[in-house]
Amino acid sequence: MLTRGKLILGATLVLACANSAGGGGSDGSTSGSGGNSAPGGTPGNGGNATGGSKGAGGGTGGETMGGSNGAGAGTGGSATDGSGSGGALSTGGSGVGTGGAVGGASGSGGVGGRAGGGGLGGIAGRGGTTGAGGLAGTSGAAGRGGSGGAAGGGGAGRSGIVGATPPMGWNSWNTFQCNLSETLIKQIADTFVSSGMQAAGYEYVNLDDCWMSGRDSSGKLQWNTSKFPSGIPALATYVHGKGLKLGIYEVPNTTTCVGLYGGISPSVAVGSGGHETTDAQTFASWGVDYLKYDKCTGPLSGFSVMESALKATGRPIFYSINPGDGTGCPPSTCSINLPTIANMWRIGFDINASWSSMIGLVDQDQNLYSYAAPGHWNDPDMLEVGNSGLSDTEGRTHFSMWAILAAPLITGNDLRSMTATTKATLTNAEVIAVDQDPLGNQGRLVATPGTNLQVWSKTLTGTNTRAVALLNRGTAAAAITVQWSALGIPVGGATVRDLWAHTDLGSFSGSYTASSVPGHGVVMLRVTSGS
Repeated sequence: MLTRGKLILGATLVLACANSAGGGGSDGSTSGSGGNSAPGGTPGNGGNATGGSKGAGGGTGGETMGGSNGAGAGTGGSATDGSGSGGALSTGGSGVGTGGAVGGASGSGGVGGRAGGGGLGGIAGRGGTTGAGGLAGTSGAAGRGGSGGAAGGGGAGRSGIVGATPPMGWNSWNTFQCNLSETLIKQIADTFVSSGMQAAGYEYVNLDDCWMSGRDSSGKLQWNTSKFPSGIPALATYVHGKGLKLGIYEVPNTTTCVGLYGGISPSVAVGSGGHETTDAQTFASWGVDYLKYDKCTGPLSGFSVMESALKATGRPIFYSINPGDGTGCPPSTCSINLPTIANMWRIGFDINASWSSMIGLVDQDQNLYSYAAPGHWNDPDMLEVGNSGLSDTEGRTHFSMWAILAAPLITGNDLRSMTATTKATLTNAEVIAVDQDPLGNQGRLVATPGTNLQVWSKTLTGTNTRAVALLNRGTAAAAITVQWSALGIPVGGATVRDLWAHTDLGSFSGSYTASSVPGHGVVMLRVTSGS
């Protein structure tokens, strides 16, 4: 029997280039094509959606107008300050949500609207609306025109791609497996906000396997009404109302990884194999922002079929895949061209909350750095930080190495009951900034100064700036030295900052030595050469 391949796949679709396209319309709503992407550009013309009115997409720095189902369109914010009012919801209620400025705090939501997300470390606010206005992109990007209706369309932003930086969020599988419900997901979304996770940059709330229950007479997927009595569209509206995004799970087969059928007969199987177009349109109409697509012994060819179906919806949906039946299918050996299909792909076996599992995935990802770039990420699987099996020290190492590797930061713990230490680890803004650096470089192993001692380096935005992880894979504390020559920066003076201690350590010439890195621990630095 196959090991359950629950992975947090994250592949990103490249959906736009010069123009910022408008988000797809939901049922009975509008959709609009993107306007001019030049700063201060004029809005582009919107397309007509069935049953909806015509909306206009905005360009970077220009207006962003989303059509609505029964009320006026909202005005999108500029690329500079992210401000603007959200459009009306399908109910006709007027909503105003002011987007956060770059590096600023979250905006406030009005009646029927929602707050815009604040920026983090120079990344533009992730604000959007559930009715119109669109979600702002990452990398300092302005949002593009969204759709009206039950769930507003998201935006890719100035870079024109979904997943310009690795996704940050949460997935239900590692802790809850099939025990997910509407109540749980709402509580998780609430905790994103109350715990500071959202302010730190986390945005995806992702359902994994077991949310579905067959198909209707027309072949459209149905949710499990016992688990989700209000339905997935209503859940998407709730999540979007928190300034967050909703993810969902499917497979390119007839059954899911746990063997779930939607009924007695295979004719009502819940897998997307053979139903890709219908399912992609369904996800878009529900307001889904992220699809985790898990092979589960399905055909590898099914991944490109779903990619095309998602693109055809016009909605920017982050596409995360697991092409390896739980064992991974890294781009160096996989028989399909992963970077052209997905935003993110699993590279190895399912993670578990143990040192050996975590460090083994680091090793598998070590030589895959050439495949990582904005919109395309290697996925060593979800974070186990806070789950039983990893010490707090190991959890900090886990988080540090995922940041160095430009990996997705998708948590798998119960956020509602995490300890203060776990919360501090997951919300360390300086380490998150390493993961989210807009250059999109994946770090590399650059030196092995001793047995079980490693130096990892990631090039960051800025002249001669590196993130450095001094990793102790042994069990006893040890001193680890990083040489500037290994980092590829001038050998003269360089400033060093400890990202876990949040302390500037001073200027050092040629090298720096961390005198006592704990066993299974890490010292994480930001090194900037003054030369």
